[in-house]
Amino acid sequence: MDNNSYGVLPRTLESSPVVQSTLLTGSKDVRLVGTETVDGARTTHYRGTVTLDGLRAARDEAPDAATRERRIEGLDQLMGLGVSDTLTMDLWVDGDDRAKQFRWKAGTGGEALDLTVTFLDVDGPVTVEAPPAEDTADVMDVGQEGLLG
Repeated sequence: MDNNSYGVLPRTLESSPVVQSTLLTGSKDVRLVGTETVDGARTTHYRGTVTLDGLRAARDEAPDAATRERRIEGLDQLMGLGVSDTLTMDLWVDGDDRAKQFRWKAGTGGEALDLTVTFLDVDGPVTVEAPPAEDTADVMDVGQEGLLG
């Protein structure tokens, strides 16, 4: 998968659910919410809040270089989005211990970030159709006006 997000989404979302879930290690209040069904799959739902300081501490406490790099990338991407100090994260894990759904909620300097990603399939074929030209915009133009507003 291409790791160039053009600033639209954090590359951590585009590259691996493992990276997303490691961000929860910066939380001191991860808790079990319960069991829920997501896209037909029975899941266990966890929620935690993290602060940028907590993410920095988790980054510095990474057990190995690869984990540290993933956490650095995740933190850099969140800071690039202008995320305020506190981020609420929800993670739904299926019976195979795979991330089924992930949600981030935070303020971003007056705007709200509420992003949910649902993983519909693992290692399945993917077909992508380009939208009609009238439904598209140049990312650089949109970036000038702000993507979250």
